[in-house]
Parts: sequence; C-alpha cells; structure tokens
Amino acid sequence: MKKQSKIYAIKTTIGQEKQVLEVFEQRVKAKGEPYKSAIKAAIWIKDVKGYIFVEAEDPTLIDELLQGIRHSRGRVLGFIDPSEMDKYLVAKPVIESLKTGDLVEIIGGPFKSMKGRVVAIDRQKSEVTLELLESVSPFPITIYAEYLRKIEGGV
Repeated sequence: MKKQSKIYAIKTTIGQEKQVLEVFEQRVKAKGEPYKSAIKAAIWIKDVKGYIFVEAEDPTLIDELLQGIRHSRGRVLGFIDPSEMDKYLVAKPVIESLKTGDLVEIIGGPFKSMKGRVVAIDRQKSEVTLELLESVSPFPITIYAEYLRKIEGGV
C-alpha cells in the first residue's frame, strides 16, 4: 500500500534556493529507488524567500537527502496544506499589478523592447495606454496588457 504524499518545506539560506533545489534533485536521481518513487516533486517559488517545497511520501527520505547540502537549513516540522500554496502557483494577470505612472517594458508586438510610462488602464478590455519614452515626441499608444512587464512603480 502506497503512502499519501504531502508537501514539506525546506528552509534554505535566502538567495540560495535554486542551488539547494538543483543539488537536491541531483541527489534524488543519483540515489535511485526508493527516493525516485517517493519524491514526487520539488519546486522553488520566487515569492517565498528562504524555502523550497518538496512533495514526498516519507519526510525521513527528505531529511536523508538534505544531509550535507550546503545552504540547506533542514526541513520545517509538519507539512504544508496544498491550498496554502495555490496563491503562489496561480499566475495573476499583469494588469492587476499595473497602475498609472508605472514604468513598463513592452515584451511583445511591434514595439517590443521599448519602454513606456502607463497613462491609462482599461481593465475590462485588458488594455493599457502608455507613452513611449524612447520616441522623439511622446504620443500615447494602446497595447494589450500581457505584452507588458512592469519595471518599477510610478509616482
């Protein structure tokens, strides 16, 4: 009978989450069974500093794999409810984080790689009006919000 897998948090040095995750994954592959079948997934969420998350059937296997990994600070006691992680795993639309005055970079379409300042936002149509910073005379253009990446907040 297989155990139910649960999500466990592993504490790491802030800024070293990716390195710890890579070494952890290498060890799972190198050790083979029963580690490969017991460790279901391992992820690093950029918004959660100092932690990586591992889905596994047995937490003691995680502890064994963590021994000697530089920058790992051990497993947090208990397990994480998957519903707590949903807010980090579901991508929110770019338009939700934008406001008037924000500096943005265009990442798609004919104006790709140009920068602009947000002038107006139409949340119903998911469109943003901005003034291009690199143009000689600032004229407003309207562009689909998913073509934008926020660089910094506005005034």
